[in-house]
Amino acid sequence: MFGKYDLSTNLKEQDVEIVLEGRGKRKRYYRKAGGEEVEKVIYADSGNLVVCPVEPVNIPDTTISEHLLIEFDKPIVVEPETKGTFYLKFPVEVGVFLVDKKDVEEIDIFTKTKPKYTLYGPPESGVVCKWWRSEIYSEKPEVEKLYEGIVRVDITNSYYEWTEMKKIVFRAFDMKIFYDEYAYMHAYLKILKKAMGETTFNSRKPKNMQESIDIYLAKGIKKLEKKFVMEWRFK
Repeated sequence: MFGKYDLSTNLKEQDVEIVLEGRGKRKRYYRKAGGEEVEKVIYADSGNLVVCPVEPVNIPDTTISEHLLIEFDKPIVVEPETKGTFYLKFPVEVGVFLVDKKDVEEIDIFTKTKPKYTLYGPPESGVVCKWWRSEIYSEKPEVEKLYEGIVRVDITNSYYEWTEMKKIVFRAFDMKIFYDEYAYMHAYLKILKKAMGETTFNSRKPKNMQESIDIYLAKGIKKLEKKFVMEWRFK
């Protein structure tokens, strides 16, 4: 379902349906996902409809959180001065956009997941995060494409002690999402201290994949930093 389409489109995959139809400039947009249905009237005679994964912090409200916390199904213990790679799954949110040479307009965002939230850090100064639980994989796992994506994590323990981890936190501002049939991110975690690390993302487009539309750039929100510091432990 992910991809770029003409302004006359009928897409169906699993229990998701997206339709854009009509003659001339006036068109009907219809989307069904699970039990939710959305219908809009759109005036457009040029451009394309783009359906792609977006930063997974928009549903149900963008004001709740700008962070994603993935809790591991089992702890990871990392030796000092060691590098490694593992894979996690993350919740997918799907954005629908109208795109022409001059502008990008968001018309719809939906998800098949059930949003849950948690607090990372102390109550007085921590951050509210979208919460997700994932197994740890040594290779890219199979995913339900409209429900979950894959994040590769390259980890480096720069600290002189063994470090145990049960969670990782990402900031949506920093995310770089790509897609073909499924959503994909490539992240880095650098352990700085026993209870502190930083997460960043690789912005280089993988071979045979497309770059998702960045909601923050589309809205004109500048990204001042490229990393998030986990300062309240990994447990």
